[in-house]
Amino acid sequence: MSIEVTMRHSDVKIESLKEYAETRMAKLKEKFPKVTKVAIVIDVDVKKHMYMAEVVANRLGEVAVGAKEFSESGKGVIDAAAARAERQLLRMRVKARKGAVRKQRAASAKN
Repeated sequence: MSIEVTMRHSDVKIESLKEYAETRMAKLKEKFPKVTKVAIVIDVDVKKHMYMAEVVANRLGEVAVGAKEFSESGKGVIDAAAARAERQLLRMRVKARKGAVRKQRAASAKN
């Protein structure tokens, strides 16, 4: 899985925030092995003292998740966006399993 971290509008290089984002997105890979690529964009608004994080996860070649969060804390916004992405991926996994079970039941009922 490839992890891409992009920082926007930041005069100061915040390497610790980038490393934290990479480790947090690696946890996504552990929970969801079918995720092939995760891109996180961290936008810093210096005037308002706000952070924005947007997580886009690709699952088996299709865009699966897009989560966007705002916060005053850099790590907090990464955690919130990652948590929202995890919830969406889990919901997709459950829907896929339910669909597979329904197809199996329909096929077995016809036989």
